[in-house]
Amino acid sequence: MNTSPEKKMPIVSIGMFVYNGESCIREAIDSILNQSFKEFEFIISDNASNDKTGEICREYANKDERIRYIRQPENIGAGANLLYVFDQAQGEYYMWAAHDDVKSPDFLESNLKFLQEHPDFVASTSPVRFKDGLPDPVKMGDKSLNQDSVEERFLACLDTWRGCGRFYSLIRRQPIVESKIIRRQSYIGSDIAFILELVFKGKFNRLEQGYVALGRDGMSGTGNIYKAYRANLINWFFPFRALSSDIWALSAAFSFKSKILIVLAILKMNLISFLHQIKTELRILLSGKCA
Repeated sequence: MNTSPEKKMPIVSIGMFVYNGESCIREAIDSILNQSFKEFEFIISDNASNDKTGEICREYANKDERIRYIRQPENIGAGANLLYVFDQAQGEYYMWAAHDDVKSPDFLESNLKFLQEHPDFVASTSPVRFKDGLPDPVKMGDKSLNQDSVEERFLACLDTWRGCGRFYSLIRRQPIVESKIIRRQSYIGSDIAFILELVFKGKFNRLEQGYVALGRDGMSGTGNIYKAYRANLINWFFPFRALSSDIWALSAAFSFKSKILIVLAILKMNLISFLHQIKTELRILLSGKCA
């Protein structure tokens, strides 16, 4: 008879999805392992990296039993890898962790405490910035969505849509399980649609303490994101075409006044992204000529 004690269920699950992250993954892993809150499981899915990512992850997994390292036999795509780490999670609370991001040592402890004391909130995070920049609440969507009305939270989220800071919040796991958008094929801005879907489940908090420092090693930071999702000519002029469709579907029951504001927000988002796309393409073109 097996008399060994059952493994305690973790309170928090953390999922890191990575491909070729050897240049910065040590810093990202260290920021998780150095958290003041220790009762978590840490799942790392390596999307068939061809650099030293696997070697680094195995080194950490051999030293810390909270880490579960999985190497995919072939590249399954970023979206599928992101879902894979979530589907392995068991904790009541969940957090995605990018391989080039770092969080303050008090991030889990502070945000978990807030969520446990405020059941009407679905997620909580700390001030968000890029590693090489100062906090910018506008560019990072770095504000609480604490309005009592779903409609008001939805509009407030659209007003602060830029950046993906909210996606890396500490989130209650069950609303993610119930999400339909997270299971769809990813598209540019699908992280925003996911957050908009979650505001129907509860409020989003942004604490004053701690921090999240986002890296620029991913697709968004390199400027390749537009090219990756540009399937046809329409995507040049409406980069957020798929996102716009989901925004409209999610807001179907809203008031006429809110729908007018949503149409204006959709037009603004696409215009800003169209201009940013042109700027990005020109920068890449000019850098290539100067190289």
